[in-house]
Amino acid sequence: MEPERIAGLFDQAERKNAEFRKETYAQAFQDYLESNVVVWDMLSSVGAGDMLLREQEQAEMQAAEAFVCGARQKVDTVKGRTKREKMQYDLNLYMVSYVLPAVIAWHRRCGIREEETKRLTEMICGRWQEAFGARIRASDFESIQAGFRQKLCFVTTAVCRGLQKPQNCREILLMKRFRDGYFVRSAEGKRLIDEYYDIAPTIVKRIARDADPEEKYRYLWNTYIRKCVDHIEKEQNEQCSRLYKSMMAELKAEYMVIGKQ
Repeated sequence: MEPERIAGLFDQAERKNAEFRKETYAQAFQDYLESNVVVWDMLSSVGAGDMLLREQEQAEMQAAEAFVCGARQKVDTVKGRTKREKMQYDLNLYMVSYVLPAVIAWHRRCGIREEETKRLTEMICGRWQEAFGARIRASDFESIQAGFRQKLCFVTTAVCRGLQKPQNCREILLMKRFRDGYFVRSAEGKRLIDEYYDIAPTIVKRIARDADPEEKYRYLWNTYIRKCVDHIEKEQNEQCSRLYKSMMAELKAEYMVIGKQ
């Protein structure tokens, strides 16, 4: 194991995160995978050959620790709580959108069994949570890319799953009308819509892994969506806009930034 090579991956985090968008992610990921072959080869050797289970677990722990140490070096270079939290968010995003999908992709290319890959990625995620309090989970490139293509919508999902409403229900139509008729008119609104479609797939998947996702959807409905619909019907678009921004901030904090349990 060469921890310095793993630590070096984090020098790419800012640039790669900037490419984590529907239009650029596929090519950015492939470039990232091919340009860091030495690291993926090193990680694919964990558990290879006639290694005993105890030795394999130790190797996996060393790999997980190398990721934590590399990330901590980046966080420790930043001064101020707000900037450190932003750095931690950026590293969380980088891990789930590039590093872990790349590990999975390379293991598959090498013919490594899925259970061995899962054990390694779970070790990395577990150690990451212990070190930073951030709950990250491994997804493969195909799942993330499918989320971009489908434009998974956590507002739509919240209404439909929490209240058993159809996809074309009145509330959803009103929310879409608000998005396309009011929100998109401003530069900030366009930015928030773009951000929404970038992060919605990850948020939807993480809500689905909650102990009680339906309860979370009911909470979103009662706290935000129902009130937004009421404002839209009264043509109180600015009030709806403020509620929407609050919902986005809360969901990002819970599922993207700090990754609370």
